[in-house]
Amino acid sequence: MRNKADKRLWTLSIVGCVIVVLTVLFVSIKVETNNVKNRIHSTIEYIRDQYSMYNSFNDAVEAKSLVRMVEKVQQTARNFKADDQALEKEHLKQYAGEQKLTGIIVLNDKDQQIAQYHMGSRFQKVMDYVMEKETLRDVKKYPQKSYMARIDLKNGGYIDLASYGRIDAKGTIIGYQYIKAEYAKNSELTIKNVLAGYKQENDGTIVITNGNDIIASNDKKLINTKAQNNPVVNEIRKSVKSGQFAVIQNGIKRYFTSLDKGRNYYIYMYAEDRDLVKTLTSNIGIALILYGIFVTILMTIKAKSNQQYELIQKQREEEYKKELEKSAREAKKANIAKTEFLQRMSHDIRTPINGIRGMVEVGDYYKDNLVKQAECRKKIWEASGFLLELINEVLDMGKLESEEVILEERSFNFFGLFKEIRMVIEKQAKERGIQIVVHKYRVIHENLIGSPLHVKRVVMNILTNAIKYNKDNGKIIMEFQEVQEDQDTVRIQFKCKDTGIGMSESFQKKIYEPFAQEKAWARTVYGGTGLGMPITKSLVEKMGGTISFESEQDVGTTFDIEIPFQIDHNKQCEEHKKKEVKETSIKGVNVLLAEDNELNMEIAEFVLESAGAKVIKAFNGKEALEIFKASEQGEIDVILMDVMMPVMDGLEAARYIRRSNKENARDIPIIAMTANAFTEDRRRVLEAGMNEHLAKPLESEVLIEMIAKYCGK
Repeated sequence: MRNKADKRLWTLSIVGCVIVVLTVLFVSIKVETNNVKNRIHSTIEYIRDQYSMYNSFNDAVEAKSLVRMVEKVQQTARNFKADDQALEKEHLKQYAGEQKLTGIIVLNDKDQQIAQYHMGSRFQKVMDYVMEKETLRDVKKYPQKSYMARIDLKNGGYIDLASYGRIDAKGTIIGYQYIKAEYAKNSELTIKNVLAGYKQENDGTIVITNGNDIIASNDKKLINTKAQNNPVVNEIRKSVKSGQFAVIQNGIKRYFTSLDKGRNYYIYMYAEDRDLVKTLTSNIGIALILYGIFVTILMTIKAKSNQQYELIQKQREEEYKKELEKSAREAKKANIAKTEFLQRMSHDIRTPINGIRGMVEVGDYYKDNLVKQAECRKKIWEASGFLLELINEVLDMGKLESEEVILEERSFNFFGLFKEIRMVIEKQAKERGIQIVVHKYRVIHENLIGSPLHVKRVVMNILTNAIKYNKDNGKIIMEFQEVQEDQDTVRIQFKCKDTGIGMSESFQKKIYEPFAQEKAWARTVYGGTGLGMPITKSLVEKMGGTISFESEQDVGTTFDIEIPFQIDHNKQCEEHKKKEVKETSIKGVNVLLAEDNELNMEIAEFVLESAGAKVIKAFNGKEALEIFKASEQGEIDVILMDVMMPVMDGLEAARYIRRSNKENARDIPIIAMTANAFTEDRRRVLEAGMNEHLAKPLESEVLIEMIAKYCGK
């Protein structure tokens, strides 16, 4: 019996050993592959970030150098003004020495050289560049304008150049400075620095190319060779997508690989799988040793199992107690946050309501003072606008946090959207004397597919803040440009730079927190809710984009936003021509107005009748349906339909109208008027058969233009 028990034990041990080896083999392959994958991805990501940072650094160094060059040429121009003999070569040599310039060139008002001084052999190259660049010579026409540029040389050096209009006479002063290659390297970070510290034996082979040439690698033999001459790189190009981890075969060798691409570079990384075999052998040996130890101490563990069980139970009880305490703290924290939110909302909602009611009392007091009456109405309008903004932003924030915001996927024209935004923003900026400059607009594919409502909200939030927190008579500089990723996708880059009050470093860390504002009094001085930036960031990220900013207190803020869009190939790109502006009119239009709220009915009736329309009133959807059915042909031209009404709502009434047997049932325009202003509400309105969706509070101009559009006026 004992021999049988021993044999059974040995059999179980052998089976267990085989299972352990196979398990370790499987797990090791999986774990090691994942480790290699993670290491490759993290390395590529780090290199990509460092490469971008180095490029940014070099751009900043170049910009600083060019600004200094402009200052030197401006000082030379001032010297010319103070010196009647400035054009003499000795004087030019003196000015060049004072400003540490390699050469100075003076042109007259006909762009002819009338004086020059230079050192070295770069003069002709500079003159060729000057004659080629008309914008460089145009500075003579504009006293405050300057031109600066950097000319890269084949030997690795460069020439910094700047031009400025003469102060003493008509003409142009050009100054330049030659920087040798060895000095240029001292002031720039190179791409080769990115790969410092990466060893082939530990990290695999890393290759960075500009498309054709290998410009950096941790394998020095590959630097300055052609990418197509590397068989592994060629195989990665053919079979691996950007950001993908893959295993490829090249001859008898297998490689773990990945690649990443940027605007003007490609990063390849590959490592042989021989390290995996070493790891497997080591892991199996360790597993067998551990298995032997496990069998040896099995009985000891069994004897102590009861004691261990009691210890585990005690630990579980302590952990459960800690979890309960943690839950209680979180519940308390949530209650505090809820209380703070209600207090903040109570204050922010009551403030404009107090202003509205107060201005009504002031207006009642000054009944016969028309100037005071107009002032009161303006302040009531501004307070109601702030209240509407607060409600919209709180609702938007709630939708975003509960992930209920639905993005549209519809065709729109980006230039048209930009014109709408600019029209509104320029009106706001004009009130404070703020200048809006579109520095760059390079959007080629203007017919796009996306969510224009949310794009407009994002851009408007950024520009509104740029106006709100700007200084009087300040400036806002906008840039729009496109980066095409492939034949179907583009990324629109939007940059907004202002000359406003900027942000402190401490506030920059919490700008995206709900209700965050720089100072306690900011809400009183500048208005706003502190929800604009959290909403903007959430919408940008929901659309698959990115947002970043730079800010300096009392200097200004620059926001950079990128959002991807699909190109709409079904629409032909057409140049946007100015259209003749025609006056809209709804005089004589018969409007069936369905609205259950008496005050809203009175307002809409006033707007329509003031514009010359005739109004037929209905106080619910069923009444509107019956009036339409009983009407004669031409008696009703358009239907304005509230959505939420008793007896029958607007959506149901619209469906019944479209399904009725009336001759014009399918063609009569039905326009929804609703306080439900989200994208999904607009979708439900259109699905019910209505033509348009207008959100309350209604804007009289928009309402009249909408009716005129559908009634041929």
